[in-house]
Amino acid sequence: MLIPLGTEQTTRRSPVLTGAILALTVLTHLFVYTLARADPDLHARIFDLFKLTPPPGFRWWGLFTCTLLHANWVHLAGNMFFFWTFAPAIEDRFGRLGFLTFYLAGAAASSGAHALFESAPAIGASGAVAAVTGAYLVLFPFTRVRCLWLFGVTIIHPPAWWLIGLGIGWNIIARGLGADQGVAHVAHLSGYAFGVAVPMMLLWANVFSRQPYDLFTFFRQARRRRQLRAATSGQNAITLPERAAARPHDHTLDAISAARARVSGFISQRRLPEAADAYLDFTTAYAHRPDLLTLARNAQYEIATWFYRQARYADAAVAFARFLDVYPNDREADAIRMLLARTYLTRLDRPADAEQLLTRLSEQSNDDDLRTLAREELSHLQRTEE
Repeated sequence: MLIPLGTEQTTRRSPVLTGAILALTVLTHLFVYTLARADPDLHARIFDLFKLTPPPGFRWWGLFTCTLLHANWVHLAGNMFFFWTFAPAIEDRFGRLGFLTFYLAGAAASSGAHALFESAPAIGASGAVAAVTGAYLVLFPFTRVRCLWLFGVTIIHPPAWWLIGLGIGWNIIARGLGADQGVAHVAHLSGYAFGVAVPMMLLWANVFSRQPYDLFTFFRQARRRRQLRAATSGQNAITLPERAAARPHDHTLDAISAARARVSGFISQRRLPEAADAYLDFTTAYAHRPDLLTLARNAQYEIATWFYRQARYADAAVAFARFLDVYPNDREADAIRMLLARTYLTRLDRPADAEQLLTRLSEQSNDDDLRTLAREELSHLQRTEE
């Protein structure tokens, strides 16, 4: 048994809604638990009113209120450990209002599927939590999850895709075998499906900015590689052994993810000097894979900022440039371009690179102050060159 304790993914904002939902769920269970001992009849009536009941006794509010009811403390703890592990990053990515809408919609989708296909009533937040973990699978599949492995009584760090995939696989097998009749497998699988589908559609529609490590981009790049291989297969008719010998050695994606996780782990622990050393080791070791050298948004921003504050301007410039390559439309992107342009000018003697950034800012920035400042800097730079 694996109990998730946290992930390497950093967040920009405090998980206020995640904490509120968790607190409401725990307090509701505490109230119901106390009521069961004080007034069993009232407890039974409340459970009957707010649980999810399939037709003919279906009540629409049960789609949502069932998420607040749990069979026992173990049932509650299992759901809340997964929720607290994965929800903060999803809240951060969706925004608070978006996350609340997504969570309630995930609860409705998973509960509705159970009511449609099962005859037994249901309680528990597991369907809504499955939607959250499904979204995490899409948005952050290669981040590492810190887990307590009960059999070995040790901490392990599997990638998110492995841990969440294990849960999906278990539910599919258990449902297929008809095992665990007391577990709402249909609700779980429907929650996962909803959680995967929504962010995939948002990434496809460019509502969410794509990152090198999200599942949509990963599959899209894999498809392009297959198309390229198919297009060139007739041009280079070499045997498989020859092709393997000609192909340069490359590290596995898991090894790269582990190196990134080490850097992000130091950052999340605020051990920034160690994070900086680990980051430089990581970018040096995998320099042959420049497409995979950028950290998650907040981690990349923090490491670049730390380099700058330590007056390590060359390292800061490289880290900020990688940030801009992957997150060109980030809310801080224009401010970073200005900082990077000034660093090129005043610290690194790279006026041509500075001019390129200032030109973009002067023509495309949506910030009037930055656009004006960029034009002034660009004019001064051009006069100096003359």
